[in-house]
Amino acid sequence: MSDTPQTPRTNDEEPEGGASLEDGVSEAGAEASIAALVEAEREAEAEEAAVAEAEEAAEREEPEDDEPEAAESEDVEPAPELESAPVKKAVPAKAEAKKAARPARLSLAVLGSPIAHSKSPALHAAAYGVLGLDWSYEPVEVTEDALAEFVDGLGEEWRGLSLTMPLKKAVVPLLTEIDRVAEQTGAANTVLFDGESVRGFNTDVSGIVRALAGAGVTSAHYVHILGGGATAASALVAAAELGAERVDVHVRDLTRSVWLEPLAHELGLMVRLRSLAQADRSLDVPQLVISTLPGGTRPEVLYTDSTRRRAVLLDVAYEPWPTPLAASWGAVGGTVVSGLAMLAHQALLQVRIFVSGDPLEPLPDEEAVLAAMLDAVGIDAAGVPLEA
Repeated sequence: MSDTPQTPRTNDEEPEGGASLEDGVSEAGAEASIAALVEAEREAEAEEAAVAEAEEAAEREEPEDDEPEAAESEDVEPAPELESAPVKKAVPAKAEAKKAARPARLSLAVLGSPIAHSKSPALHAAAYGVLGLDWSYEPVEVTEDALAEFVDGLGEEWRGLSLTMPLKKAVVPLLTEIDRVAEQTGAANTVLFDGESVRGFNTDVSGIVRALAGAGVTSAHYVHILGGGATAASALVAAAELGAERVDVHVRDLTRSVWLEPLAHELGLMVRLRSLAQADRSLDVPQLVISTLPGGTRPEVLYTDSTRRRAVLLDVAYEPWPTPLAASWGAVGGTVVSGLAMLAHQALLQVRIFVSGDPLEPLPDEEAVLAAMLDAVGIDAAGVPLEA
């Protein structure tokens, strides 16, 4: 046994190996372990923050052309040439998700019966060619009875439809939304498939007004309208927009056309329904005559040479051309605006709708688009057919 005195060891002292005598771990050892864990946790958090910051910096440095499609308009998937177009505005994420599922090549069509004569495919093809859009637009024979089934069977690739008679009224019950002019006239000539919505528009009214403006007619106080169908209703609204006060509507069947009277009164127009067979012997000459009669129809209404020289005629028919009425106007040197002018201008507004969803949103380089459309159907800016 050694004679060296032994100093008692307290509980605060650790034997070699760091284990205490009572519980096997000293407080100092536990504190060191906790400190190590905390430091490791801080290092992991710092590393995660650095990675996140690097990713954000990389996203900020990406060129604009590489941004995802969420920056584009919900209503159209424009070609590269249109990426700076006004239609590229903020789009809700839900609607953008639906847009992403839409095929790149969209389908459109003009429906009617008969439809083979339609110039709409030529007009729309010219417009989309200038805009750089690879969209299809075809004529499809569809009767009034088959319209609902046709629309219901369309897939996600369909962007919209143009409608001729007799479908302009028949389509209204199929629409979920309708613009003011279509509501007024009870007729829609344009349908836009916009997500879950089926939106209807009437571009005929503006087509008439714009076609007449191209021919220098921007106002008319007294107007004659020939015909009592859906296009006659559009002509009534157009007459009101031109500042008309009085309108005479010449129809075959007075009883079937009385529905136009409430519309005329709503527009603030003095209106008279007259028979087409009634000769125009009035000394009060209209500034404008709008014929909505079918192409090839020989109208029973008779106009004097003086009236035909002084009144501008817009004949919405264009096939065959000239119509008997247009020929009679031309025979005395009267001013005639071809129905192709109305068709071209209303089609331009349809293109606006199909591209941006808004008939008031001008197209990129719209002057060039309109010029191409007019050329496609062989008329000048005044609605006069070009020489062959």
